[in-house]
Amino acid sequence: MQCQFCKAQVPSGSTKCPQCGTAVQNQPAADFGAAFSNATNLWKDNLGDLILPSLVFCLVAWVPIANIGFIAGYNRSLIAFKRTGKKPEVGDIFNFWDCFVNLLLYLLIPLGAFVVLFIISTIMGKLIGILGALFGFILMLAIPVAMLALSPGMYAVIDKNMAPMDALKWSIKTVQKDLVNWLLSVLVGGIIGSLFALITLPWGQLIVISQYEARKDD
Repeated sequence: MQCQFCKAQVPSGSTKCPQCGTAVQNQPAADFGAAFSNATNLWKDNLGDLILPSLVFCLVAWVPIANIGFIAGYNRSLIAFKRTGKKPEVGDIFNFWDCFVNLLLYLLIPLGAFVVLFIISTIMGKLIGILGALFGFILMLAIPVAMLALSPGMYAVIDKNMAPMDALKWSIKTVQKDLVNWLLSVLVGGIIGSLFALITLPWGQLIVISQYEARKDD
């Protein structure tokens, strides 16, 4: 990768030019290893600037319904940070109204699927006993798979204000094309993001966002 300002070579995953210190535009990651390295360097080099927005997000994320918007604003600021180097600001968390309705509707899809599967498993358990309960248990195991398939679409709604059904179709399509990298990014990003809340949260989100950046044109 080459610095746009001084034309010096910049090591892959770096966020600043080692020659002149200019912030460099981050390139899409080709696989999970690159996504992880990219996100880790970006988080490590800018941790001080990420803590305050993450703290505010953690404080407001408990507010029902509105937290969907805060999720959008927080992740939108991280997407912009990944692309342009623009540091996230506290005010960015509240900049979500344009995609709020679409994101709310999109997130209702897995909730609706969970309710339907729960009702089916309950009914079958009562009608045909153990076999029905076993079938219902198998259905419930499909929920993590569904969550993985739907996860990318959330970022498409936040980034492009994509309509819920279009985001759903794109989400399934991109997971089918790159299942392993999406699985690793969502799983590892989720674990890391939940370790130490405001400190590791942006790291975990940037891992998934790096994968999104690599596949957003699918």
